[in-house]
Amino acid sequence: MFEVNTKYPAEAAEGLWLDYQPHNWIIVIKDPAWTVEELRKGRKSHMILSFVQKDIVDAFLLEIEDCMECSDIPFCMADASEDMIRGLQEAGEEKITVLMTDGADTIRVSRTFTLRPEHADLLRQRLTARKEERISADAFDAAYAKTAEAYEPFELEPWAVFTERL
Repeated sequence: MFEVNTKYPAEAAEGLWLDYQPHNWIIVIKDPAWTVEELRKGRKSHMILSFVQKDIVDAFLLEIEDCMECSDIPFCMADASEDMIRGLQEAGEEKITVLMTDGADTIRVSRTFTLRPEHADLLRQRLTARKEERISADAFDAAYAKTAEAYEPFELEPWAVFTERL
């Protein structure tokens, strides 16, 4: 789906961010200075992914063993696209794609994993319920800022709905 050495179709600021295509959660890690060793580990090392719900904050936690510490990728269902909302209503596989891009948005590493069916179901159920709560983007942003101030990403692990070693 995403080929190495091609340009990612969107520009973004440096750091981690989340994109969505139907049934595919795309985590983009943009860094202008990947080392050869980091790219090698990004291609081969285990990744640990958790889906966390803390108060009104939803986030993925991602760690790439021996490459990237646990990092949080928050997302607000108030900002969910129509594609995401439709995707949550459909049963089936949910994929996670992890992309490591450079400063020019060129994909340097691309890995796609399929969530276990029970985790895909939990993700759909929890996010559908969250959408029905009608939490505003402003309330989410305030809650996330408070959470980020109080906890390091790895400290959010007790609120994981599920964790998978990819």
